[in-house]
Amino acid sequence: MKKAKHDHGTPNPIIEQEEEAMLAVVKRAVSSTSNAQVIGRNGEIPVRDFLNRYMPYTFRAATGHVVAPSGELSPQLDVMLLDARYPLLCHNTDGSVLAMLHSLVAVIEVKTRLVTKDIPKLWSDARKIAAMSAEVEAFRQNGFGTPYSLAFAYQAGSSLSALQVQYEKSATPTEGPMDIHIMRLQDGDTPPSKRMGIELHYEPPFEEEDQTEWMAVCIAKFTPLSDLYYHLVQTAYYTIGARNFDYSDIGRHVIDYMSWSTCLLTPTVNCEKSTQGNSIRLSAD
Repeated sequence: MKKAKHDHGTPNPIIEQEEEAMLAVVKRAVSSTSNAQVIGRNGEIPVRDFLNRYMPYTFRAATGHVVAPSGELSPQLDVMLLDARYPLLCHNTDGSVLAMLHSLVAVIEVKTRLVTKDIPKLWSDARKIAAMSAEVEAFRQNGFGTPYSLAFAYQAGSSLSALQVQYEKSATPTEGPMDIHIMRLQDGDTPPSKRMGIELHYEPPFEEEDQTEWMAVCIAKFTPLSDLYYHLVQTAYYTIGARNFDYSDIGRHVIDYMSWSTCLLTPTVNCEKSTQGNSIRLSAD
């Protein structure tokens, strides 16, 4: 009987095919245009499509903005992983959405080709999301409920050593952790005939293990998309579990973002019966 279970420490054959298909989309876009926006969209769309195919229906992936209960609007976010129990506030014809901050589970910034100069902004964006998230009391009370920020890159445009140095130089994990997943490294950074990627990550302090400071690590991956997917599924469920929002809570949260559009009648407005049939006409004094 054919075995389909993926063995630990080996490439995931199913996700490996997904990786190649996604890389082909990006390569075609790069070959056909020099327009950075077109190339960027052709990098973002495969990531969102992959997540919407594979993630449980508890979640949905979309691009756009989140808004806080105060009305503060986030920057444009490449990929938002949302708690699908929450309604959307807007869905545009280009597929972008406006979502409630309470529904935001993770943010993924997508790069077709990651270079060192991109990394400071990725950390800056992670800090902005963390600061905005502080408006939600449940996120402040339990750090595990805060949205998770990460970056996903198809190709490394700088050497691994240079990317590591910049990642650590720009790091502010206490203000908003941010991981980087790179699907393919430069040829000089991988063994011959091996297709590998990496994850740059900061481990939080673990006092029981005598680790009192954040520690930067670089983890090699045979199929980085597989590990990203696995990590997202786990993290997303842990996040909504830590928030512990039930359906009654969600109903109350909606009130923070939406209001009835009913026209409020004041004493200066008269409600009169029209002389033309039985319709009602509103008129102000």
